[in-house]
Amino acid sequence: MKKKIKIILFTNLLLLSCLSANNDSIRILIKTAMNTENSAVRTALLKGMLKGLEGQTNVDSPEGWALLSAELEKSEIPEHQSLARQIGQIFGDKNASTKALEILKNQDSKLVDRRDSLKSLIAQKNTELSVLLPMLLEEEGLQIDAIRAYGIIPNAQSDQLFEKYKSLNSRAKETVIETLSTKEDLAKNLLVAMKEKVILPREIPSYTARTLVPILGKEFTDLYGELKVQSETKTKQIEKFSALLDSQEALKADPVKGRVLFRSLCGTCHQMYGEGGKIGPDLTGSNRANRDYILLNIIDPNFDVPDGYKMVVFKTNDERVLAGTIAEEDDQKVILKLVSGNEIISKNNIKERTKLDISMMPEGILDYLKKEDFFALIKYLQTEEQTKEP
Repeated sequence: MKKKIKIILFTNLLLLSCLSANNDSIRILIKTAMNTENSAVRTALLKGMLKGLEGQTNVDSPEGWALLSAELEKSEIPEHQSLARQIGQIFGDKNASTKALEILKNQDSKLVDRRDSLKSLIAQKNTELSVLLPMLLEEEGLQIDAIRAYGIIPNAQSDQLFEKYKSLNSRAKETVIETLSTKEDLAKNLLVAMKEKVILPREIPSYTARTLVPILGKEFTDLYGELKVQSETKTKQIEKFSALLDSQEALKADPVKGRVLFRSLCGTCHQMYGEGGKIGPDLTGSNRANRDYILLNIIDPNFDVPDGYKMVVFKTNDERVLAGTIAEEDDQKVILKLVSGNEIISKNNIKERTKLDISMMPEGILDYLKKEDFFALIKYLQTEEQTKEP
């Protein structure tokens, strides 16, 4: 058991470094994965390889991989097969890419397998994927990843996003705008969509607008309007905390611990993966991979508050004062979301209503966190799937 634990710890250390075919570490991983009979250890080793190779393309296949890959393809554990295909694509294995495309096209395949296939094909910038993207935009479980692919796959046609845009939900629309803001040619297409009123200025968040100004200049600001200026103090705070996240200590942070911190610090008001309160936005589908987006919303929550999450204060005829965000409203009543739960207010009992340009979220949360807790919280916020229970 101790030996197995050491292997897993060794693998975790490798996650922090970049692997290559000429790296002794990857040959050790392959050899160890071949020799172990413990499926959990093998899974950890394969995940370590995949993480260490992240972002690389067309890496020469290292010694021993062909044998391990052939064995994994026969495995009774689907996750091993999937990991083998994803790693194989990095090593330029055409069979792995072909298999990934087959799985992606097959709507009877498990969603998790199709999504893993899609992600690995995107990572390798597989040009054959462009033909499938319009079909994938129609599938809810693959839609977000498919949208992001338009910013990565060289021959993808971004006008397909505009044809679909008005029927998309808010999360998907945010992803379209984020994707179109990543490259100059795509940003110019975004500008055309704004001119044609396919995408409205109010749909573009302030933090995204700031990245578009240097690319598009006056043409963009003429359509978007004046940008809100962030205070120098907040800007410096964001820069400080962002720099901390580049440290080795941040890379080692435990997202499971982050889940505990999220529950106590954020979970009263926000949901993630179906857990938490509903006063603020559900964070599951927000732009959490973007570090600047996360830090902006934690450090300066009042900078760019969506209209539906601005604080509303009601004074009632029976001398109560209630502050929250509006969940529902009709001719007879208002349902107000409070930290303690929903409150139904009869409209004939409302004496005064005031809408404030501020969020319910307090400032200064990070000022009271230990550095290791800050790292763990951000690590959890950037996860793509729920972590295990602590």
